[in-house]
Amino acid sequence: MVNADIPEASWLSVGDLGRSAGDICFWLLIAIVAWAPFPLGSNREWSWGLLTILVSLCWLLWAFWAAAAPKVQWENLRRAWIPLLLAALTLIWAVIQTLPGVPGGWIHPLWTSTASIIGHPIAGAISLNRWRTANEAGKLATYVAIAWLTFTLSRDEGRASRLLNALIIIGAFYAVYAFVIALSGTQQFRLFYAMPATLDLLSGPFVQRNNFATYEGMAALAAAARLVALGGERIQVSKGFRRLALTTLQFAFGSGAPLLIATILTVSALVATGSRGGFIAAFIGLAVMAIFAAARSRGEKRKFLISAAVVGVLLIGLLVWISGGLLSERLLDLTVPNAEPLRRIEWGASTRMIASAPWLGLGLGTFQDAYPMYAIQIVPYIMDKAHNDWLEFAAGLGLPAAISWWLAISWLVGKFLRAFFTRRKNRLYSLMGIGATSLVAMHSLVDFSLQMPAVALTYAVLMGLALAQSFSSRAVISSGSA
Repeated sequence: MVNADIPEASWLSVGDLGRSAGDICFWLLIAIVAWAPFPLGSNREWSWGLLTILVSLCWLLWAFWAAAAPKVQWENLRRAWIPLLLAALTLIWAVIQTLPGVPGGWIHPLWTSTASIIGHPIAGAISLNRWRTANEAGKLATYVAIAWLTFTLSRDEGRASRLLNALIIIGAFYAVYAFVIALSGTQQFRLFYAMPATLDLLSGPFVQRNNFATYEGMAALAAAARLVALGGERIQVSKGFRRLALTTLQFAFGSGAPLLIATILTVSALVATGSRGGFIAAFIGLAVMAIFAAARSRGEKRKFLISAAVVGVLLIGLLVWISGGLLSERLLDLTVPNAEPLRRIEWGASTRMIASAPWLGLGLGTFQDAYPMYAIQIVPYIMDKAHNDWLEFAAGLGLPAAISWWLAISWLVGKFLRAFFTRRKNRLYSLMGIGATSLVAMHSLVDFSLQMPAVALTYAVLMGLALAQSFSSRAVISSGSA
């Protein structure tokens, strides 16, 4: 039988080139995911610039692949046009914030005040700092590009599995790397800059331990979900305790050993960071995944999931105890009233920013520029982050554009939920998308990890991967099959 979607003979060489480009693009994507955390989370101008170049090269390869199978990409676009449109509206508004030709009533008064002080006219804009807003808009666009690449490349089930394995391996590698450099008495910061780093807690390739906690938390979610899913297939629960113990040991020291090691490493690194927000957010992500998995299961499988959840809680408790009490003490600090005065100051300034420009915003990424105008208390620090991505995002973009972005993510989560409860296979990916979103949403309430390119990129990959496997594989017309 001849497949109507197979290109004509005259296009055969282009099709071969496209398939090769697709394979190279896929492995380059994995290389980008592996590289992004190493240069301080790619949160320096030079490392961010290099990451942008790599992503652009990946997109060039993707274009060759897409040209060889245009019907596939149109089908992909048909399935994901709603979140793409919502994200595009947010990006368009961020660009408008940097333009000088907006209506005069939209321009922030700071531009007019500055012009009167220097005695020279200035072309004002909505954003307090055009460069920062343009830079942050470029980052958001890159995350959308990575999510789209992952989505289109991972529609193939084999690629999706390889990418998930790669994410787990990369997360486990950086966990080991973090312990190695910590034991050696150095930090990643000192590998790139001569000035000494001031933080001495486990931060791996990142500068801040909180950002590393979010990164390792996502890796731990992926490893634990994969471990439990595979264990559910190999461990026999319904044939007595002896058979249960035997199959568990066979799994733990056999096919499940790599995933078990990866889970222990990533969770250990998460605990060792001492990040309260990162630990609680990751625990909530795991709990959400466990609740949904138990709700979807029946009979013996539900018993297995409950048992796995109990073992997981005991393992986490053991790792917290082994950590020497650092995380335990920091968690107890949360019970002290007004334990985070600095964050409260930042949150108060953020809410005043939103109230002053709820529709237009002050410019994406301009919290540091805006803070002195909205602060009511002087502190001896550079206040460049609000320690709440929700408030800072809304203050920068304005509520309409921020809500448009959040609606795009909500649409994806809704698709994951539907796929998890309706699909018979590959529900693991949808579950990870739900868990990862729960993690970053909770941690973003008290921190700014999603502003780190490596963290945001990894999250975008997980979202693209989850969306790719939220549709029936029978609907996939991959370039490989073509």
